[in-house]
Amino acid sequence: MSVGGDDPPMPSPFAALASLPGSLIDRVRDAFGSPRAGTVAVAMLVVVTIGTSVGIIALGAVFDATVDQQITVDNPDRPSESTCETFGDDPDSVIGEQCDEPKRIEVDAGEELRDAAGGYIHYGLLGVPLWWVVFALALHVGALVAGGSGSVADSFVIAGWALGAELLRLGAGIVAIWYTLSNATPVGSSFEALTTDLVAAITSAAGPLLVASAVAIAVQWVVVVGGLEAEHDLGRGAAAGVATFFAAIALVIAAV
Repeated sequence: MSVGGDDPPMPSPFAALASLPGSLIDRVRDAFGSPRAGTVAVAMLVVVTIGTSVGIIALGAVFDATVDQQITVDNPDRPSESTCETFGDDPDSVIGEQCDEPKRIEVDAGEELRDAAGGYIHYGLLGVPLWWVVFALALHVGALVAGGSGSVADSFVIAGWALGAELLRLGAGIVAIWYTLSNATPVGSSFEALTTDLVAAITSAAGPLLVASAVAIAVQWVVVVGGLEAEHDLGRGAAAGVATFFAAIALVIAAV
């Protein structure tokens, strides 16, 4: 019980959390005050989008370099069995000649995986901008709930800056997968069996991948706290609370 007056208010746990990297958050907050903050956000979006797309290609190159194995697959140059049953006996038919090809052939697994990875490049070109939009809108709602006064555009700027940390996670992931597959010994002779072996090998690198995700999320947490202070006029405790909410969700997703 106090003698001289009312007890001082208990500090917010989020404010206490944010006091640890306080000087770093101060620098980030001040950087958001630059007239070029919006330009930086757009530039970051472009860089991360391109970087993620290149990362997908790099992942394919990792498969090609580390998986040195022959697997048996259906021959893509041979028509279907029903087509061959109908037209395969015609010696003058092009289809008949194609039906003379073997049903299954051996191919280089690394090259097949590289080509398969290249088919997902649109996830980088479309997925990163989509993540930016979703996160910016969710962040804006969180800022409003916490009493922020900034605009939706301000939230897009914060989300754009936070995107940069994804390159750290992407780079660490590619290195971890390369190291893991370089020391793995998959034995599957079919594409399905080989995929199972590779997934099991990559799963063994879950620990380093989670650490990389945690570091990236921590960087994003600092960026979001500083951004919410600068763009939405939130106090440090409230800004840290909003950032911690989204960081916890991101960490749970990374751990799944």
